[in-house]
Amino acid sequence: LRSSTGRKVNKSASKWEILIHIADVSDVYFDGGKFDADIIVPSKKDVNNMHLLREASERRGQSRYDLPLGPLHLLPPVALTALSLVTNKEKTPNRCVTLWVYIDERDGKLLEAGLERTIISSPTALSFTDATTLLGSTADKVPKSMSNSKAVLSVAERNLSLWSQRHMQRDRAAQKKEKRRSTRELISKELSAAAGNQARDDGVGGSFQRSRGHRIVDSSLDVYAFAVGTLMRRANQPIPRAAGSGADRGGRLGTAPLRRYIDGLAQRQALSVLCGYGTPLTKEECIEASKVAARASDNIANLRSSKQSPMMQNEYGNQRRQVSALYKLARHLASTGGIQNRQRVKAVSTGHNNEVVILGAGATARCKGVKGTLKSGEKLLVRVDKIDPEVGVLNVSLV
Repeated sequence: LRSSTGRKVNKSASKWEILIHIADVSDVYFDGGKFDADIIVPSKKDVNNMHLLREASERRGQSRYDLPLGPLHLLPPVALTALSLVTNKEKTPNRCVTLWVYIDERDGKLLEAGLERTIISSPTALSFTDATTLLGSTADKVPKSMSNSKAVLSVAERNLSLWSQRHMQRDRAAQKKEKRRSTRELISKELSAAAGNQARDDGVGGSFQRSRGHRIVDSSLDVYAFAVGTLMRRANQPIPRAAGSGADRGGRLGTAPLRRYIDGLAQRQALSVLCGYGTPLTKEECIEASKVAARASDNIANLRSSKQSPMMQNEYGNQRRQVSALYKLARHLASTGGIQNRQRVKAVSTGHNNEVVILGAGATARCKGVKGTLKSGEKLLVRVDKIDPEVGVLNVSLV
């Protein structure tokens, strides 16, 4: 037995227990329901405050970081700070909902998993770049203060990658999700190169990377969602999900409760069912929660997604990138026979209104001659019918 938890360890299969910690925001979503008296007995004032926070998150639906006046967080800043994990501060406790898993190091099989409420010490914060650099460094190049972080990352990467590979081989939704991620990464690289920008790792401007640091996080959240979903199905209990994020799409589940209303409710339901904390939601309440989240997302999607006016930010930046990409494409065409030959070039679909990105140039265009809709990531051969970099025109058609 593992001395810290009392859980049985099969050393021939795995000696490592992987712990994935998510900030515990469940109190916001219990809405004054029946609590376990041994855990918490809320005052009337606490219940009212939590009810106000829940109403705020319900209206907003999710955090947005691209609105005209700056970020709009799911929860008010004071509450967000109080509920977030405090990093890089010794002896500072953090409340978490923790998934523990044992992964067979021989074949990546998920042997056992469970969910529990925990209090953890302050974790070390690493950027994706920091994590990737640590993983790629030899032991003698790692500062002594970061040696433990490298060791933890290395074990996590080895075990989680084994699970991810096995899961992808056996799960069609995981295969489709991997294809979508690969497509996003390819398109992001093409657009970044066209704009002459260095690739970012924070998602700004549609950037998308999958470095070793990114893959550890993705795998951690994927196994968290998979395990929680599996445990809930075994308990024969419903759980709120965002529209379009069902198990058939490999959707995340309860992994971002500080950013998405539906994940906060999913965390609350998982704690109720799997940990005996509070009264579980009914199937009807879970369905209604999903509808509420969808309405909030639709409402906020109607707002303009730019911190400045479109001409000053999104449209101007896109036009400048497009013109640069068109000049690059025009030079390529001129060096290989000219536009008059209506040359064929390779492209990939972005999945939006038959839009394609010309590979190697990063220019975008609507593809003519398409029957139906192009699938995201679909690779094509297109003919350049017209190109005018000075006015930003590119017409292409399907070969």
